[in-house]
Order: sequence, then C-alpha cells, then structure tokens
Amino acid sequence: MAAALTLGFFAIERFPEYLGRLPDLTALESVEGPVTHIRDGDTIEVAGRPIRFGSLDCAERDTKEGQTATARMRELVVDQNLTLSCALNGRSSHDRKIGSCRLPDGEDLAAIMIREGYCGRFW
Repeated sequence: MAAALTLGFFAIERFPEYLGRLPDLTALESVEGPVTHIRDGDTIEVAGRPIRFGSLDCAERDTKEGQTATARMRELVVDQNLTLSCALNGRSSHDRKIGSCRLPDGEDLAAIMIREGYCGRFW
C-alpha cells in the first residue's frame, strides 16, 4: 500500500498537464503569494519560500538554455506581478520544498515550461 501511495505522488507531480487540480488536493502544505525570486527555470521563491518544481528538469542557469528557461519563468510570473498558488508534497531538496505552482487562471507553471520546450520532464 505504501508503495502504491508513493508511486501515486510521483505520478501526480510528473504529469501536471493531465491532472488538473489533483496536486492541490493531495498537497501536504499550500503556499500562496507573489513570486519573490526566480532562482532558475525550475526553482522559484513564493512569499519567500523556495519551491522546486517536482516535474521539471531545466538546464542549469549558467548555460544558455538555462538562462533562456529562467528568462521565460520570469516572463510568466514576475513581469506580470502575479500571485501563485503552490501545492507542496512534503519532500525537500536541499533548502527547497518540492511541489507545483499554478497561475491565477489555474494553469500549472511546469506544464507551460514543458509544453513550450524550455524544460524537460523530470523522471
């Protein structure tokens, strides 16, 4: 049973474009607020909380592709001064919580970055 639940959580964060609000319903913690910092294409800070998107694998920021992904993330959230809703799954990576974030219209940020080709899917 524990294995099935673990696999379910991994599937939820891996395919954000297909799951609608399911990540929000399974979240162990929620964060809502403005983006206070963009670290790179797959890590942002919302209301001062570092969040690593569980479904994204972006190039490192010191590469051309990484700089492009970081710039696109900035366009999506900072330049528009948006408030995001983020669902955190309880896991951490270094100082960051793992989760997903949605724009005010409900669209998942990771799904946008994957769909537009700026980042790949993290397996």
